[in-house]
Amino acid sequence: MRVAFLHPDLGIGGAEQLVINLALSCKRIGCYVKIFTPYYDQSRAFSQTKDGTLDVEVRGNLFPRRIFGRFHAFCEYLRMLFAAIYLILFGGHFDLVIVDQIPLPVPLLKLRFNTMFYCHFPDKLLCVERRSFFKRIYRFFIDLLEEITMLFAKIIVVNSNYTKKIFRENFKIISKLRNPPSIIYPCIDLSDYDRMSNIQKEDLLKVRGLEKLGEKFNLNKTKVLFSLNRYERKKNLGLALDAFLHFMENRQKIQNADLDSDYILIFAGGFDPSLTENIEVFDELNYKDFHYNKDRVFFLKNISNEERSIILKSANVVIYTPKNEHFGIVPVESMYCGAFVIAHKSGGPTESVKDNETGYLIENEDPQIWAEKIQEYFSKNNFDEMNSQNSIRIKTILKNHVLQNFSLRMMESQMVGILSRIIKVKRKIN
Repeated sequence: MRVAFLHPDLGIGGAEQLVINLALSCKRIGCYVKIFTPYYDQSRAFSQTKDGTLDVEVRGNLFPRRIFGRFHAFCEYLRMLFAAIYLILFGGHFDLVIVDQIPLPVPLLKLRFNTMFYCHFPDKLLCVERRSFFKRIYRFFIDLLEEITMLFAKIIVVNSNYTKKIFRENFKIISKLRNPPSIIYPCIDLSDYDRMSNIQKEDLLKVRGLEKLGEKFNLNKTKVLFSLNRYERKKNLGLALDAFLHFMENRQKIQNADLDSDYILIFAGGFDPSLTENIEVFDELNYKDFHYNKDRVFFLKNISNEERSIILKSANVVIYTPKNEHFGIVPVESMYCGAFVIAHKSGGPTESVKDNETGYLIENEDPQIWAEKIQEYFSKNNFDEMNSQNSIRIKTILKNHVLQNFSLRMMESQMVGILSRIIKVKRKIN
């Protein structure tokens, strides 16, 4: 079978990674796969789109991404529409076209293809700034288009039970006319991490921005805390920083604390210099009061897949601070790589993280409580080396949890089910 993907911006975020893994799943079960997108920057893209593993074609990019710095949603809708027109006229035959994030092209694509729409989260809820009368009118029509065009999809899929609940609450028309959407959890290609099975903490020195880490810290005795998110306000990165600083202050007050160990916090994530928000968030984090711990905190931008794997496999704890995250692939990656997850008790992490087993889920945003949870984890699991018996035991528990619930094989079996439905439809038509 031939499967096409239509995605608005093939960058390095969680939504893009899901598309990549969904495309890889289709390839692994024998499908021909091609991704169409209006925007693709090789410097900000996953390796599978650069090394020829996945075929990517850029279409719809003649229309600008913004008009006078505004109308971003309107422009993205039109760019996706132009890409869909190209796909219909010149793209060739496909048994299924999978559209995600922007459903506007779905009715048009339905004229020729079976369509599936993957809803990561309702776009109408992502745009919260509607203060002006003009913005409210503008968004009213954009939001209405989102719901009406989604109705034309043969199959609608969401990424978690949390998103499914939000979907039904906010799309009343669809909820009345159609059955609830199916769920395909974002999964990870475990082979990417299995290929780098011999990572040691000394490998952190290979990461851009961490080359001089060994000059100050004894890496064998250094505990690594990691925050992996784009530099956006909704990711709440300041909470991770405040929690770490409180944790460092608390350690000085604890009698018999493991003062011989060093602790560092690494931030890494997507950074687009053309986006004002990315610049502002990055600067705000750098200008915080570090209480004399600034040399323990590192800020990295646009790390490579290899660097991502090195840090995840070296991390003891991943601090995941977004609230009401739609799913969040980072906790899943972290657990497979052996890092314990401390996350906000909302959204997707409540489905991916087993509280008190593979991570801690915290209901509020008080950095002192997060700091206490960090201390609790290290107090219970006092291991000094990556390959200690206790470390291996914890990593085995975390890895098995991901293997059983979020491997690419799970996604492949779900795609087989969807493609089987498409085959039945074709046979009925024939």
